[in-house]
Amino acid sequence: MVALLLSLSGALLLALSIWVPPALGRDSGVRPVQPGLLVVAPEASGVVTLGEGRAVQLDGSGLRLTNRGSLLFRTVRGGSPVSALQGEVEGRGTERHEEISHALSNLEIDRLSIQPGEATWSGRLTGDDRELPATVTVRYVGSYLTLEVTAKGADAVVVHSAQELGTVGRQPGLPEQPLRKRAWWVGDGPAPVRDAYRTELGTLVGIGPEGSHRGVDLRRMGHTDLHAWSPSATLSVTSYRRVIESE
Repeated sequence: MVALLLSLSGALLLALSIWVPPALGRDSGVRPVQPGLLVVAPEASGVVTLGEGRAVQLDGSGLRLTNRGSLLFRTVRGGSPVSALQGEVEGRGTERHEEISHALSNLEIDRLSIQPGEATWSGRLTGDDRELPATVTVRYVGSYLTLEVTAKGADAVVVHSAQELGTVGRQPGLPEQPLRKRAWWVGDGPAPVRDAYRTELGTLVGIGPEGSHRGVDLRRMGHTDLHAWSPSATLSVTSYRRVIESE
C-alpha cells in the first residue's frame, strides 16, 4: 500500500511539473493559448510559389515557408496556425499581463487568391460562440518573407509556430540566450524590434507590428506561440538560411 501511494504521489508531482507552470502563466503575464482546429477547403489547399525558389504551403497539416525546398518556418502540425483574442494588456514593462475574455482558435479557410510574390488565404476564426473574418497573407520581399494575419474585430492575434531547436533570443527585444520553457514580453514596451529570435533552421524571426505589445511563449512542448496585441500580427522571416555560429 505504501509503495502504491508513493507511486501515485510521484505520478501526481510529475503531472503538476508538466501542466501547472503553463496553467499559471509562469515567468510573465503572457497567457497560454491553445490552438484549435484547422480546416482548409480543397480548392484553397496546396503550394504557392512566390519567386526565386521561395514558396508557401497551407493545408490541413499547417503552414510552411520554404526556400528551394529547405524549411524556413512552420506552424504547429495539425492545429490552427492562428488564434484571435479579445481582451487587453494591463500594466507596464515586465509587470504587464494579458486579460483574455474570449479566444477564437478554430480556423476555417475557404478561399485563396494569388498575386505576384503574394498569397492570401481568407476565412474565419471561431470560438466562444463568436466568429471573426480572418486573412493570412504571405509576401516575398527580398531578403524576407512576411506573414501577416488579420482578424477584424480582434484585440490580439496569436501565431502558433512550431518550436525549433536552438531558439535563441536577440537583443534588444529578447535576452541573448536559449529560449526554453518560458514566456517573455518582447522588449520593455511596445518598441520596434526587427528580429526577435533565431533558430537552428538558420532563420531570423521578427514580430510586429511596431507599437504593439508582443510576447513569445515556449512553455508548451513543440510550440512557440507569438502574441501581438493588434488586429493584425506581422512576422518577418529571413528568406534564406543563414550560417548559425556555434555558442
